Amino acid sequence: MPRSFHLCTALALLFAPLTAAAQSPDDFVGTWAMRLADRNLFVLILTDDQGAITGALERPGHISIEAAQSHGPSIFSAIGPGARRDKVVKSTFVAGALHLTFQNSADPNDQDNFIAAQKGEQLVLSFADLPPNIHLDPLVFVHAPKGASIATDFDPNRQYTVADAAEPNAEMKAIFDEDQRVRQTDKIDWTVVSKSDFDRREQTSKLLAAGSLHTGKDFEEAAFIFQHGDKPDDYLLAHTLAMVAIAKGDSTAIWIAAATLDRYLQNIKQKQILGTQYLSDTSNHWTQEPYDRTLVSDALRGELRVESQAEQTKRLQSYQTQK
Repeated sequence: MPRSFHLCTALALLFAPLTAAAQSPDDFVGTWAMRLADRNLFVLILTDDQGAITGALERPGHISIEAAQSHGPSIFSAIGPGARRDKVVKSTFVAGALHLTFQNSADPNDQDNFIAAQKGEQLVLSFADLPPNIHLDPLVFVHAPKGASIATDFDPNRQYTVADAAEPNAEMKAIFDEDQRVRQTDKIDWTVVSKSDFDRREQTSKLLAAGSLHTGKDFEEAAFIFQHGDKPDDYLLAHTLAMVAIAKGDSTAIWIAAATLDRYLQNIKQKQILGTQYLSDTSNHWTQEPYDRTLVSDALRGELRVESQAEQTKRLQSYQTQK
C-alpha cells in the first residue's frame, strides 16, 4: 500500500498512551481547530443533540497526508482548492473515547472513521484501523472560537508539517542580513569576513539543531550561510538546505540549489555543470573552470534560473575588465 493517502481514504490510528479518557460525550462538545503554519487546517464542530454527538469536520477540498521517513512528523501537501464540510453521521462513546464517522459531502458513499480522545486541553483525532506498516500522526485540535473557519490560502505546491510557522525565523533573517551586508562594501577584508562567516555557520547550526527553522525562506537563508563555507561538507549541506526550502514552497531557492551544487562539485575537484561559479587569482584573472558545458542545456539552466552560457561569457568578460 502506498505511503501517501488522501484524507478521504485514510482510516485510523491507535491512541497515544498518554491520552486521558473523557468522562462523558459532553467533554467533546465545542469548536476545535487543528492549526498548521499558524492557521486553521481543520475545524471540528461537535454538538449535543439530545444526548447524541453530531457535528461536522470542515476541511480543505483536497489534501494528502504522507507518512514521513523514520517516524518523523506527517507531511501535509496538495492542500486545496476550496473547502468542504463532512457531517458526523455516527458517533458512539466507548471507554472514554468518542468514535466518529464522517460522511464525505461530495460523495455520500465515502465515509471516514476516527477516534477522538482527550489529552489535557487538546482533542486528539486518530485515524482508525490503519495497516500496521503505516504510521500517520493523529490530528491534534485545540479549542477555537465559535464560528472559526479553515484557511484557504495554503500553498498547494508546498509540503507542511505541524512544526511549520507562517513567519520566518527572525534570528535566521538577522544572520542572513549580516552575511549579505559584509559583502556589499567596496573594500572587503576577507580575513575578517571569513571569521564572521564561521560564526554565522555556528549560529545557524544551533538553529538547525534546535529545530527552529520552519519556513522555506528560513532554509533558503541558511543555504546561503553554508554556501559561504570553506569545505565541501558546507556546500553539500547548503545544497540540502536549498532542497528543503524548495520542498516548502520557496521557488526562489532554486538558484541557490544550483549554485551550491556547482560549488560542491568544484571543491571535490569535479567540473561544475551549471556555470554559477566564477573564480579569480591574485592577478585578477577570472575563470569558470573546471566547467562541463555540455551536460546541461541552456533551456534547463533557464528552469533553474541560471544564466545562459552566452550571458555567463558576458559576465566573465565584465569581471576581467574590473580593476
